[in-house]
Amino acid sequence: MNPTAIYVSPLVAEAVRLTTEDGALKVFADAKKIKTEPDEENTIPRCQEDQFKEQFRMERSSFEILLRVVGKAIAGAEHLQPIGQMCLPEKLLYTLTLLSGKSFREVGETFAISKSSGHEIFKWVTAAFAALLPRYVKWPDKDVACTTERIDILPDVVGVIDECRIPLKLLVKEEEGQRHIVALALQAVCDEHSRFLDIHIDVPDLQCILLKSELFERLIDTVEPLMPPHKHLVGETMYPLLLNLMTPFTEKNRKLGPCHMRFNQAIRSWNAPAERAFAALISRFRRLESLEIATLELATTVVSATCMLHNFILECGEPIDGVLDFDTVPERPKSVVFGAHGLVNWDFTAAAERKRDNLVAGFMHA
Repeated sequence: MNPTAIYVSPLVAEAVRLTTEDGALKVFADAKKIKTEPDEENTIPRCQEDQFKEQFRMERSSFEILLRVVGKAIAGAEHLQPIGQMCLPEKLLYTLTLLSGKSFREVGETFAISKSSGHEIFKWVTAAFAALLPRYVKWPDKDVACTTERIDILPDVVGVIDECRIPLKLLVKEEEGQRHIVALALQAVCDEHSRFLDIHIDVPDLQCILLKSELFERLIDTVEPLMPPHKHLVGETMYPLLLNLMTPFTEKNRKLGPCHMRFNQAIRSWNAPAERAFAALISRFRRLESLEIATLELATTVVSATCMLHNFILECGEPIDGVLDFDTVPERPKSVVFGAHGLVNWDFTAAAERKRDNLVAGFMHA
């Protein structure tokens, strides 16, 4: 590819131009010597907001903030970027377009980037996004609990824990045991606004992946507890009942009365924020519908990057209603009631059961 004669589509050229301050795209244009079609020269149309959002999965104003955030994060290490002749805005836009679900070939033609160079850019940018994850996916302050009237019938809920599966288009081979992996499990804690508070990405198996996550260690830490005793997450019966994790009652050991049923319904009303979060994530970043990735490490990085972007976009004030497509979310795998794992006889289970019984008492006259 001749770097002195590159055609960039009007949409991409305009998007890059609009994300640079004080006409700084002129530097980019001069360096790349962007060519336009004869009838387009000097008449490149302004990229409309809906066009920008459709291709790059966020509003122009959000992208401008993202560009500054990433630029600041890599300050002093610019020389480590792959494909030095391609500017940072274009690399971010290229990667966002790939995350939207388009193929490397299609996006490469739009940006005039070879597939091999494109893979290097994609890996570098998604790693940069993933490195920003702790800044945007973080636990709330200790005094925070749900304030949404529709789902606050159960008091002191910090968030809901749930998981979804990310299908892998290519069979990823795990080094230990040479096991083929056909999907990743994304475990997430979401608040009432469908914002991720914590995520864990792992290889799914019959065991609840919570047990393999750092979150589990924090939930059972009695020396430095994650939350005060009266606060909690909520989750389905696939999760263990813990002091800070309330789960529904089952009919295995007792007949459920009306107050138990109302308690269960209060917990399950929290499924909606998690379902919206997963639907927004996969609807916006459709590459997750079938992730074509050859290594487990890169697959984890890409999923982490999209979770960071999900929260970043919410922080920018963009609503998620316009991108929701619940059909994109893979069907939930059949879960095993946690008691079936044989791991319920812990020392702190009794305290969790007492707490749950006390919460149920609050539904006695509901």
